Amino acid sequence: MKLLNVGCGTHYAQGWVNTDTWETDTTRPDVRVEPGKPYPFEDNTFDAIYMGHVLEHIPWPEVQPFLEDMSRIAKPNAPMLIVGPDVHKTIKRWKDGLEPWWLVESVMEHLDVPDTHVPGLEWWDGAHHHWNCHEVRIEKLVSSLGFPNIKNVFDVIPNDSSGKSWYDKENNITWPVVGKYFWQLCIRFTNKQ
Repeated sequence: MKLLNVGCGTHYAQGWVNTDTWETDTTRPDVRVEPGKPYPFEDNTFDAIYMGHVLEHIPWPEVQPFLEDMSRIAKPNAPMLIVGPDVHKTIKRWKDGLEPWWLVESVMEHLDVPDTHVPGLEWWDGAHHHWNCHEVRIEKLVSSLGFPNIKNVFDVIPNDSSGKSWYDKENNITWPVVGKYFWQLCIRFTNKQ
């Protein structure tokens, strides 16, 4: 199987084609891609595509073309998984005293990150969030683009934030999900035919 890990950052996944828009001593993608440009792969290349904490870093008007490009390079009916921050969940958890305020600030749209950057959080050019990401918005987006079999699978992921991947029995894939945090979303769907 040919598997794509989009926006790998420092989380390189063995057995996957790891891509990112930048490269450092700690981030070494297999393929460096250009922001806003089509991915440098042929149509129908990948059997599965993982997008972990990627979409919110793309300007909102560019998210639809980005997902259409992912559809182009994925095989028909290939499973895709989006994991990311859920602003609504994070705010609710902060209200209930379960998360710190700095986490709320870090998951919200924040184009001014250099001015409000929280010490200890990873920073790179493009680290800021361009829009507020949450489950309903992602579900509506992928539905509007015609992707079938949209499923919120957050509760399917093992409750393990130790950095272990998630085995998806339904698709026989070990997704490179770094960890489960209660402020995240996890939406699985399949490519168009």
